[in-house]
Amino acid sequence: MNRNVDELFVYPKQWMDEESRSVAALVRQWADREIISKRMEYRENYAALFPEKRKKLCLDIGLQRLTLPVEHGGFGWSGIANTPGILTILCEIGRADAAVAAIAAVKYAILATISLDHNRDRKLCETLAPLYAGDDLRTPALILPGAGMSGQESPLFRGRALLAGVHSVKGGYAVSGTNLRPLFGGHLADLFCVVCEGGKEGPCIAFVPGDAAGVERGPQILTTGLNACVNADVTFHDVLIPKENVIKGDAAVEELYVWLNLLLGGVSTGAGTNFFEILSDWSETRVIKGRTMLKENPLCASVLADVAEEIALAKLLLYDLAELITRPEEWSNGNHKRVFTYASMIGSRVQQSVTRAINRGLELMGSAGYAKEWHAEKHWRDVKTIGSILCGVAAEAPVKMDTARFFYNCTEI
Repeated sequence: MNRNVDELFVYPKQWMDEESRSVAALVRQWADREIISKRMEYRENYAALFPEKRKKLCLDIGLQRLTLPVEHGGFGWSGIANTPGILTILCEIGRADAAVAAIAAVKYAILATISLDHNRDRKLCETLAPLYAGDDLRTPALILPGAGMSGQESPLFRGRALLAGVHSVKGGYAVSGTNLRPLFGGHLADLFCVVCEGGKEGPCIAFVPGDAAGVERGPQILTTGLNACVNADVTFHDVLIPKENVIKGDAAVEELYVWLNLLLGGVSTGAGTNFFEILSDWSETRVIKGRTMLKENPLCASVLADVAEEIALAKLLLYDLAELITRPEEWSNGNHKRVFTYASMIGSRVQQSVTRAINRGLELMGSAGYAKEWHAEKHWRDVKTIGSILCGVAAEAPVKMDTARFFYNCTEI
């Protein structure tokens, strides 16, 4: 495809400064040169090339340190004004490989809860920054509340079961939980960010080093998408962590969800954008009835339009959310509930939109859409996996209840 997707899928570039645009352009070069232009080679040697390409992005280009404050060895994108730039970068990485982008999105979401100017936790930054400011590739994993266990009463965070717990012990806290399922990357993780039940103080976020005593990982889990983000169930046997490794309160957990919805939305939209490029290239050379170009047939053109429409609107919604996040007043005086609600709604809608776009395109492509050489089927599997995490069976109902509580002041659901 020889047309620039930025000219087709518009977004408010004026919300980014020159540095942000420059970094986004650098990441696009990485995506095009390292992966998109070498799809077959990348797919045939995926297990070996995935860490190599990710290392080039995170360490050689330096994105592993992007959102760390300068005083902690980072690049200093630690203000909420950088939100549109971070979103753009995740979209660009997602165009190339949603698995690389998903790990980056989780990392940025985790760091956002401790390193941004409006909520900086200096002790935690001092503890965690060395992990990401060094020369080793790091993989964090996130364990969120879930659907709960049959026959077992669990404390809740906004209708979501808290399956891990933390309690005070001499010198710090102990984290416990059995067969907890990270979003992805649990087998690789050197840091677990765990949303826990904290007793009278309500929900909290605990940061657990992957090599801490008492951390037990199960066997690798076979997954449909994000295959390179090798996952495993994790059990915490009263794992001891220092006091500074725990952030307490609903607001911290809500902010974590805000960043996840925005950034994983960017990952899926990036994958959807590359699917559009694949579909566009494919449709350029297809004819029907022996002589009519497929894209000139009104029925086929309608399907192609559905794909473009869903992706374009998803991207606009995400940048609207990014702009909302950048308003400092939204994080004070209880307004963060509004950001949380809009992030949940938009995150859910974006995942649904991108999934529908790819589904419609695959219907048109037929067997070509499911053939590995077109790469379309990998985008579908990856996006479907991300969507199932944020707005699937275990998550859709709580999102609806969050929305009802905010808009209708519901107090008993």
